[in-house]
Amino acid sequence: MKDRLLALRPIVLRVVGYPLFFLFFFVTFLYATFPWDRLREAIVAAAEAPRLSPSGRATPSNMEVAIGSLSPTFLPGVEARDIHVTLLPERSTDRPVSMTIDKLRLRLSIFALLAQRASISFSMLGLGGSIEGSASVALGTPATPRISPLRSFEVTLENVRLGQVAPLVSMVGLPLGGNLSGNITVEIPEGDVAQTEGSVRLTTDRLTVGDGHAQFQIPHFGGVTIEQIRAGRLEATADIRRGVVQFTRVGAHSEEFDLQIDGRIDLRPNFADSALNLGLRFRLTDIYRVKSEQAGRIMSVMDMAPDLRRARRPDGLFAFRCSGTFDRSINCPPDSRASAATPGAAMPAGFSP
Repeated sequence: MKDRLLALRPIVLRVVGYPLFFLFFFVTFLYATFPWDRLREAIVAAAEAPRLSPSGRATPSNMEVAIGSLSPTFLPGVEARDIHVTLLPERSTDRPVSMTIDKLRLRLSIFALLAQRASISFSMLGLGGSIEGSASVALGTPATPRISPLRSFEVTLENVRLGQVAPLVSMVGLPLGGNLSGNITVEIPEGDVAQTEGSVRLTTDRLTVGDGHAQFQIPHFGGVTIEQIRAGRLEATADIRRGVVQFTRVGAHSEEFDLQIDGRIDLRPNFADSALNLGLRFRLTDIYRVKSEQAGRIMSVMDMAPDLRRARRPDGLFAFRCSGTFDRSINCPPDSRASAATPGAAMPAGFSP
């Protein structure tokens, strides 16, 4: 038997070994000589291209992207360096917001492709910290009103500087400070968004809002320069059950500022279409009022601005109700329930006089 196997070895080598040897080096050659510069240009063009809504309406991306270099890593993977992203303002009164990513590495699992699934792991250095995670996407599965190609997603953040996360700064409208850490996990069984499960656990240490120079646009009033607010430690926790992100605790407390957010986000296959309904309550304290002359003027403005006056509750908190989708404008009018609060009403958890 052994002699027969030795006799077959040259045949097996010619029929199987040499073709595999050739295929390996052929694929390696193509991978190493791939036109990565052309791919880099295609990625930039796709990021800056107008977005198409399900109704076919095109909206500008309001984004400028630059990638310093794009190169291969160990099979199969790609590494991008010196990524600069600028979010352009939609209003003339706003300022562009930029962020820089030093290095972003993506890797694709070959074995997952055999099951018609793209399993991607990623790591990023930049924004003052690091981000690592993974995602699983079903191939050949078009998005429908209920089914998403995404099957799972996990990301871990460590000491990311909040002020360098451009989408957050753009959404708040003021410079931010503090280090963001935590993790997000999402599982979507068979892509059924209505069955999504997961959790969100994020903290921001030494949160600050404003820098004493940037202005915040108060509706029906105008721009006001915000003296920096030291907001303390922000904690955000949420549970994801059956396609709904339910915020269990989002709040910050310091001697200058109190904040609390509650509510929910109803997830959709296209995350930008997810509908949110959040309650926002905040207050600046008397310690902030006497912090500086500018801070005192801000408190006076808050007493005069029409929307803020309607939002003020008898306990001193300003209450708003935010609703909309991420793809469209999010409106935050004064909470109609604010005026119903009584002077003796209990303070929400996490607040103190």
